[in-house]
Amino acid sequence: MTRRAPALVASLAALLAALTVLGGAGPAAAHEERPAQFPDGTGHRPSFLGFDNPRQRVVCQRDSAERVAAMPDGPVKARNQRLLASCRYRSIQTAIDSVSRPHTSVYVLPGTYHEAKYAKAGRSDYCSHLQTASKSPLPFSEYIGSLSSPDPGAEEAAAAEGESNPIALSYADQRRCAHNLNLIAVFGDRTPGNDSIRCDSRFCGLQLVGTGMTPADVVVDNRFAKLNAIRADRAGGLYLSNMTFQQAEFNAIYVLETDGFVIDRVVARGNDEYGILAFASDHGLIQRSEAYYNGDSGIYPGSGSDLNADNTEFEATRYAIEIRRNDSHDNTLGYSGTAGNSIWAHDNDFHDNATGIATDSLFPGHPGLPQDHARWNRNRIYSNNANWYTAFVDSGVCDKPMEQRGYMQGTVCPVVPTPVGTGVLIAGGNYDSTDHNWIYDNWRYGTMQFWVPAPLRDDYDPTHLYDTSNHNHTFQNRMGIDPTGTERPNGTDHWWDDQGVGNCWEDNHYGSAGQTDNFTVPPPSCADGGSVFLPGAPVKDAGFLSCSQYDRSDPTWKHPPACEWFDSPAQPTTMAAPGDAASGAVLVAPLATTAAALGLLLGLRRRRSRA
Repeated sequence: MTRRAPALVASLAALLAALTVLGGAGPAAAHEERPAQFPDGTGHRPSFLGFDNPRQRVVCQRDSAERVAAMPDGPVKARNQRLLASCRYRSIQTAIDSVSRPHTSVYVLPGTYHEAKYAKAGRSDYCSHLQTASKSPLPFSEYIGSLSSPDPGAEEAAAAEGESNPIALSYADQRRCAHNLNLIAVFGDRTPGNDSIRCDSRFCGLQLVGTGMTPADVVVDNRFAKLNAIRADRAGGLYLSNMTFQQAEFNAIYVLETDGFVIDRVVARGNDEYGILAFASDHGLIQRSEAYYNGDSGIYPGSGSDLNADNTEFEATRYAIEIRRNDSHDNTLGYSGTAGNSIWAHDNDFHDNATGIATDSLFPGHPGLPQDHARWNRNRIYSNNANWYTAFVDSGVCDKPMEQRGYMQGTVCPVVPTPVGTGVLIAGGNYDSTDHNWIYDNWRYGTMQFWVPAPLRDDYDPTHLYDTSNHNHTFQNRMGIDPTGTERPNGTDHWWDDQGVGNCWEDNHYGSAGQTDNFTVPPPSCADGGSVFLPGAPVKDAGFLSCSQYDRSDPTWKHPPACEWFDSPAQPTTMAAPGDAASGAVLVAPLATTAAALGLLLGLRRRRSRA
């Protein structure tokens, strides 16, 4: 046993004790997902098949002809006029269900689609009495989502009618009861009884494409009828393009266990949680899309295929999902990803959220923990100071029925706690690269990084206790300077809790006042190995413990006492002197290290027990 083993064991004991104390800190409705697994990686990213695919279905609305006639003359109008003659469907789902061969294109002409047949469809006796597929031994171990069920009374109401309304259905039950939870559904695995999750059906390679001038011409409006506006499950080869999806109880677009997909030029807006969620998927591309007014994150690549799990080099061997040229704004988070492994996000704009980018190893039940090998480069991460907590949670707007909250008018109801005014947050990630970005005008922190103890993901192996917040590099970013060269300072450029090995911050460019950070001891350069392990290094903000208890539905915990995360940080007018700790960072005793980090992560895990 090494010298530090006694301290490690003592810290683990403290963690377990705190888990016992805090585990009953408050109620949280469970909204779970079935246990997910990664694809085998044999798929590939699909290509657009064009607007003249002979395998096609055409969908239109009664006013589509009028909308097409109003288009300016040109190739888009001509294309739509040609497709109008082939329109045989009024429902997107009906057109999908009619597909007989793989690699079929469903062309959706301009109009607003409510899919009323499926939004209001009655359930069969079988689909009214389903059981959850979650077999977790702990109450919050298998989930994807955040706070609590969007309709916490649904299960009770169903039980009163002698029915059930679980969320975490098996794949077989999801496929058999496709519209229990989903407005539009694509299930690609026709053999759920075998061991393979590969797409093997007529829906493989499906392309769902809006034919308008912009995504705004084709709107799928869920009107909070279902949990997801569209779900693509084991749907390898999916290509989704040029459409708007809105007003879902959970996700606008949900891609699960899918090997090979493209989401291109879509708008995802006004949803209670995620705009675009990809989970346990590979060979994915999300590009040229816009996400806004979402209560969790605009774009969520959670549990990306863990291609680099055994890679101890900083450079990734391959990325599972690429995210490029998107605009994610006015959400709680622009981008987030629990176990967001092997993700490459570049040339995006993340702005006017509460937090711009976040990745974490906080929540159990996500395959691929702890998180590793994400890269964010050449992004613009700025002005993430939107305080939705005071605007809509404290004011009571988020207590109203979902359809009355005004999501399409700009309401955002945060389902997770996050520090308002933060550009990039790494909560327990490893081998992550934050490089060549513009990070400015984030009034609390430009970047923030802290350790996540292994027990927070139900891993009680004492050798794993400090296995997060290691080997992250932050370099060659423009901090506090916008692309015009104007100084727009962050509150503090870099915040770090001093935990972890191999972390480094170097070759970044700062405004006239230089770098601001709260480092106790500046770490060595990347070439020299970065930070060294400091057992018992203090966590620097004891407010984590309180903030972690956030619950927007609880009168007490919707704005936890002593929590400063949800207070609007003051706009910095001048940079602090180099090396100063800004934004009120507070050193606390080493004993608080475990409790504070644990409180943050346990509370987040507990609150986020839903999918």
